[in-house]
Amino acid sequence: MIKKKILFITPTFGRSGSEMLLLYMIKNMNFAKFEASIFSQHNGELIGELPMDIKSFVAYKRSKKFLRKAFRKMLQIFKINPLHYQLQKIQNEIQADFWYANTIVNPGIYAFAKKMNIPVITHFHELPAAYNHNTASEMQGILENSRLFVGCSQSVCDKIKDMGATDVKLLYGFIDTKRINLTCDKSVARKQINLTDNDFVWAISGYTLLTKGIEFVIPLLKTLKSNAKIIWIGTEVDRGINFYVKETIKHHFKGKMIFLGEQKENYYDYLNCADAFLLLSREDAFPLVMLEAAYFGKPIVSFNSGGAKEFVDADMGYLIDSWRVEDLADAMLKVEEQFAQFDSIKIKSKVKPFTVEYRGEEFENILAEV
Repeated sequence: MIKKKILFITPTFGRSGSEMLLLYMIKNMNFAKFEASIFSQHNGELIGELPMDIKSFVAYKRSKKFLRKAFRKMLQIFKINPLHYQLQKIQNEIQADFWYANTIVNPGIYAFAKKMNIPVITHFHELPAAYNHNTASEMQGILENSRLFVGCSQSVCDKIKDMGATDVKLLYGFIDTKRINLTCDKSVARKQINLTDNDFVWAISGYTLLTKGIEFVIPLLKTLKSNAKIIWIGTEVDRGINFYVKETIKHHFKGKMIFLGEQKENYYDYLNCADAFLLLSREDAFPLVMLEAAYFGKPIVSFNSGGAKEFVDADMGYLIDSWRVEDLADAMLKVEEQFAQFDSIKIKSKVKPFTVEYRGEEFENILAEV
């Protein structure tokens, strides 16, 4: 059997949802059919988790090796595009049959791929608000120079088709449950972060960004019951909106919300120690953290922000269409008051079709079409 050779191209290969999904896809590929390599624009920590036989390349700009950075400067002096030069060198080495662009945050590759006559698959993990990070010409380049599009939810696929694309495949985001391990029980994890068994705890996971709804926590804290607490698991971003939120909490809601920062070893312990899960995003294509929370049987309350409506049903929690924080708070109160009515085993069972065991073959079928 002749293997198909693929170069996966990704922005950071850090611990964002789109990058984690790429790791799950690569680690569970059938290597009898496919030969994979990866190029990352940043030296992300997930590179260290790749199988030993996967070749990985980091952009000269982010290389840990001084000589490569110096070589990049020399290329610029001679007006040679360092990214194109490096991709040409990688392509000469691995002879990829096609490139797989993970997210739309790789706009610099398309014109060069066209010049080299290399087919590109583009995996959209974004809804329209994220398109704003690209210029109009960059979006046009993605649309015109991709052989095939993959969307991580039906909501995402619909937006791609709105722009005139026809060959669009749906591949729901999924998780690898073999990676989900607990190091302690719920009570121990709560004690570690100064929570009691009597607290009703809501978990939020992700970067503390405006797009993730960081500012919504203030009006929510004004309405929740006295025993309700919120924990936010994820990297704290240095922005003024975060300063506003943390200062307001310090002065008016001390002890009601805990920012845990980025967690690696204890991430799942803290997610599991919550009673329910909260999504505040304005737009979210298909958040993997939603699947992780459901795996632990947690009820979910979310704004109807995109992919959540394709997963969360009435047995699992509430989707809020109005975009009113008051309605979200009412739903959170209902979950707390009716908590015993939510069947954690049933919620966990909803995750099964969104695991690598179910979606891995679907991913390989998409690759086989190119």
